[in-house]
Amino acid sequence: MSDTPLLGLPLLAAAQAQKHITHNEALLLIDAATQLSVVSRGLASPPATPPDGARYLVGTGAAGAWAGADGRIAVAQGGGWVFLSPRAGWRMWVEAEARFVIFNGAAWIDPFAVTEFANLARVGVNATADDTNRLAVAAAATLFNHAGSDHRLKLNTTAAANTASLLYQTGFGGRAEMGLTGSDDFRINVSADGAQWKTALVIDRASAAVSLPNTPPPELFNQALTGQGPGFAADTYLAGSGIVLPPDRLRAGTRYGLVFDVTKTAAGVAAPVLTLRLGAAGTLADAALAQLAFPAQTAAADEGRFSLDVTFRSVGSGTAAVVQAVAALIHTQAAAGLANSPGPVRRATSAGFNSTAANAVLGVSVNAGAAAAWTVSLVQARLENLQ
Repeated sequence: MSDTPLLGLPLLAAAQAQKHITHNEALLLIDAATQLSVVSRGLASPPATPPDGARYLVGTGAAGAWAGADGRIAVAQGGGWVFLSPRAGWRMWVEAEARFVIFNGAAWIDPFAVTEFANLARVGVNATADDTNRLAVAAAATLFNHAGSDHRLKLNTTAAANTASLLYQTGFGGRAEMGLTGSDDFRINVSADGAQWKTALVIDRASAAVSLPNTPPPELFNQALTGQGPGFAADTYLAGSGIVLPPDRLRAGTRYGLVFDVTKTAAGVAAPVLTLRLGAAGTLADAALAQLAFPAQTAAADEGRFSLDVTFRSVGSGTAAVVQAVAALIHTQAAAGLANSPGPVRRATSAGFNSTAANAVLGVSVNAGAAAAWTVSLVQARLENLQ
């Protein structure tokens, strides 16, 4: 063997004359291969006046002094060229590209130009990932872009009782969370401290119905669909008219509305009276806030509808609250039956009262007068414009 197996360095022979020539040739090859760095790669023809020691990775179709040296490393030495054949594992710096490459036995590859990562335990981008946060990114923004059309971010969990969500934090303390949290219904939860959570919104996965568990309804409602009477010859609390007032949601402009349908026999000619009442019982025991007396009836059968609109002009404790009530009657007879006039309207304003009492019921009683035989078929009450 006259050369070494890896770098092809010439070996000294026994009793060789001028051993220094062979030795110096070997040193020059070691000098060329050690800390390998080439000026450029891809040239097919040698440069005209390269400095001694300059190295190049020869491109394909090499010509001139490089002919037949495709893919080899050309080293300028003593006005000529020496060629090194790379072996798998050689590492090289390409000065023109400021790039580090490795020879895999067939081609030079950029170890940092990896096109596929799989089964990485953790990835940190400007951050330190851990076993809980396997992917950690510290940046002003993070972009997930499409690859031609759509883009979908998927969060998957193993069972409905588990969580697949987006969590929003301040100082690493949870403040809002959206997704599947403990069920397959979509939820938005919020927290003031990261420990106690409240559900703001729920979307049912089957019906798509939206509920707001912690948002009070915009209005309160009561009704009675079962007929009441015949009766009302004496003052009678109207079933379905009572609504429990939420004192912390009342404000100036809050409105109470009531409608009820009446059928009258020929009996009874007294003037009907509607009484607006407020109290804890939801009965005739509650205090009267306002009374609205309608024109006298006549001895004729009739049917009609009473409406009552009550507006809170002010709210508060003591005697700060005041309401204004407007009632109207629409009936079939022009000037008979329920009233001796076509469409009477009545108004009343309450004295001051306390609207801050808990569990207070606002409702209405009806007194159609002696011998009256009214049947009320439908009652609907509402409380709206709450805060």
